Amino acid sequence: MDETERLLEVIRGRNARTVGLQFPVGLRTKAVELAQEIEAKAGVTCLVSADPSFGACDVADMPVDLIVHLGHAPMPHLRYNRVFFYDLPGPPLTDLAFVDAAEPMLPKRVGLLTTTQFRGWLPQIKEHLEKAGYEVAVGEPDKRVAYAGQLLGCDYHTAEVVTKDVNGYLYIGTGEFHPIGVAFLTDKPIVIADPERGSARTLADLKDRILRQRFAAIARAKDAKVFGIIVSRKIGQVRMEMARDLKALAEKHGLQANIFLMDLVSPDFLEGYHVDAWVNTACPRIAIEDVLQYKKPLLTPPEFEIVLGERKWEDYAFDEIRA
Repeated sequence: MDETERLLEVIRGRNARTVGLQFPVGLRTKAVELAQEIEAKAGVTCLVSADPSFGACDVADMPVDLIVHLGHAPMPHLRYNRVFFYDLPGPPLTDLAFVDAAEPMLPKRVGLLTTTQFRGWLPQIKEHLEKAGYEVAVGEPDKRVAYAGQLLGCDYHTAEVVTKDVNGYLYIGTGEFHPIGVAFLTDKPIVIADPERGSARTLADLKDRILRQRFAAIARAKDAKVFGIIVSRKIGQVRMEMARDLKALAEKHGLQANIFLMDLVSPDFLEGYHVDAWVNTACPRIAIEDVLQYKKPLLTPPEFEIVLGERKWEDYAFDEIRA
């Protein structure tokens, strides 16, 4: 049974009349076609969420009987209400040239990592590398991660759990945020084998550039007197307890801090407040990838600790959301 047939069965089983569709930006081209197909086959009305979707941590609140969330795997620790996760794994793996391109850069003991899109490729890639003489480890998931070897942009458990068994990592994917988090967290080299480009690359230059940007943000925040602590309302990102702890920490150092609750964290929505610097407890990607969009320093919680003198720069750590 394909995924659409499985979805149609769920719609019938729930006697749904309205269905909400939520797509990550990269899958928006499928939205109209899928909505039309579901309406025609199930006799329902589809509402397409036009808001961006950032992961299984970010399920839309829609006035529908069933929400269909595409392109992400559910987080096992979360309890979803009326949500169907529409699985969109990558195509069958037919060409291993991009993995072969990575081999000269790999240590003999390597951890294998990817996102949910390419998770089905890992057994074949693991076997291919082992035949070439590599020792390959694939980390088991935890309560926030659904599949072995899977990374989230905020959770690197499958890398951490095998770190003592490997000397470096191979990441199967196209982007750089997931693997750069592993590079910071483990301080071990990681190679990206990119199936779209058909090539492989390392992250040494990117890591250095990000460190310079983060050091600059921390330095700019050193003179701040008023901090805004951002808390997300998204189901898998909300860290209110951490925000309260950070507020108390700021006040212990004689500084003012206020908590700001929001859904979409955007530079435009933070304009006009009498705040000297921001601390982001929402998705960790925001402070790293969008740093140049913000006029005022945007810190992660560990960076805020450095500003306050509670942590040394030498102990710099990438932010993770761990349940």
